[in-house]
Amino acid sequence: MIRMPHTIKELFYNPRSDSIYDLVRSIKKTHREILKKTELRKVNVASKLVSDEVAIHNFSIPENSLQKRFFPSLISDLFQGVSRWHSPRTMYNIAPPPILPTVVTKAMTSLYNPNLALHTASGKSLLTEQKVIKAIAEYIGWDREKAGGIFTWGGKATTMYGIKLGLYNCSPHSATQGVKEDVIVLSTASGHPSHISDVEWLGIGTANIIRLDTDKNTRVNLKEMERVMKEAVKMGKKIAAIIISGGTTNDMVVDPIAQAVNLRDRLVQELKLSYTPHVHVDAVVAFPWIFFKSYDFKQNALDIDTKALERLLKIIKNLRGLYRADSFGVDFHKMGFCPYVSSVFMVKDGKTLTNNKGDYHWPFLYSMENSRAADGPNTAYVVLNALGVRGFQYLIGHLTEITLHLQYELEKTQAFDLLNKTSLGTAIMFIPRLPKKITFANPQEEITVRNLYTTTFIDKLAKLGNPYYVDKIPSYSTGSKMYPYTSLKAYMMSPYSNKKSNVEFVSFMVKLKKEIDSRFNFANNQYIPSDMESPHPLKGTNLRV
Repeated sequence: MIRMPHTIKELFYNPRSDSIYDLVRSIKKTHREILKKTELRKVNVASKLVSDEVAIHNFSIPENSLQKRFFPSLISDLFQGVSRWHSPRTMYNIAPPPILPTVVTKAMTSLYNPNLALHTASGKSLLTEQKVIKAIAEYIGWDREKAGGIFTWGGKATTMYGIKLGLYNCSPHSATQGVKEDVIVLSTASGHPSHISDVEWLGIGTANIIRLDTDKNTRVNLKEMERVMKEAVKMGKKIAAIIISGGTTNDMVVDPIAQAVNLRDRLVQELKLSYTPHVHVDAVVAFPWIFFKSYDFKQNALDIDTKALERLLKIIKNLRGLYRADSFGVDFHKMGFCPYVSSVFMVKDGKTLTNNKGDYHWPFLYSMENSRAADGPNTAYVVLNALGVRGFQYLIGHLTEITLHLQYELEKTQAFDLLNKTSLGTAIMFIPRLPKKITFANPQEEITVRNLYTTTFIDKLAKLGNPYYVDKIPSYSTGSKMYPYTSLKAYMMSPYSNKKSNVEFVSFMVKLKKEIDSRFNFANNQYIPSDMESPHPLKGTNLRV
């Protein structure tokens, strides 16, 4: 019989003691190694200067086990270049700094490793999943006993579930025979690109998704929606799902949910449809704004700034209608401040997901996945308890205020132009203003020069080791309102962001712009680097974050 080496056994959790002493000590050692590579003035953990190709080529599976003393170095190297999401200097898209109780929850979930395929392998984690689903359903105004849902692998999957239920509803035989009928899905021009990918994966086909035009406020054009639905039915097509926005990533556009559902209901009667097209709201980003649905905006107990209050009110005005939808998605790993991945698909009528009430004990019977980690429901449960409604109000209110302040500071410099002034969320898209007396032969030349000019800022930040981490949005991808210009984007996510950190960021960007302007050849559309590395714009400051 084989004799198990002690060095192998000690890699596992000891069932005789259930002590986490070695685990905590290993975490501390690994974190110390990471801190050695962390410069608090920058937003990324330092990386070794090795090309991706070389790094991939150099790894092969070792013959023997690695000695324990090398683990901290091995593990800490996995985090080279990762972002420090909690830093106010990190403003890269909608990636959250997870609250620490959810980090503890994720770590303990990994240690005990429940599998949500079935209840016998998951302890009480499936019960936790149901607690979260029922609580969310009740909060938005659904019948908690009838509602259902499931945690899944991301926001893209939540929309896929919605489309799938709509597909089965309009074409019941599709589950056994595949998509044989002429089926379409409606989305909006403001909707996420993943909607197109979803219909591809479901076999409906990208040619069969119609992106509805939007009105001047970039919300769904209901007249266009009515015209398209009538025309589709006249042509013999079946409408599986209507995906409307419950808060877009960059501009936080919320479609008039209740009005869209009313229109759908009226057309079902008018066109004498034998089925009801499924209305799914893509609310993965903006769901936490729902916690303002009962906030007294006149009393304003949190003393939120007037302009921020106006933005919140505009969002919640339409988001209150979320209860009218057939389904929606929530990403707790976005504005829910949980670690990846924590996404839940919510459905008003749980029987459309599974017929039997007790099936939640055996979710592999109706889910896209068999093996499912419990990270999602466990961290969502903890964040809902740790923050509560009021805690989410504080965070969303604060980030809205700070976003407005940063917009003001950027505009005040007259060095940058804002592209999404009317955005209601916490994203700011901006471009460097061209120096005076720069002229162009034609509009296309201007677009070409502007885009390279803006890209130079991202390249320069990267060469400086990312003292600030902002995003770059390609032209014609800048949110609900499309612009031909490549844009810089600052997404406010850190609770440590404040007016001081905003002013420091703007000051940095103004200095950077002066340096770039002095070396950018606008006539030949190229940046001419100096022979020597330019001094770091923050050199000599005492800033720590």
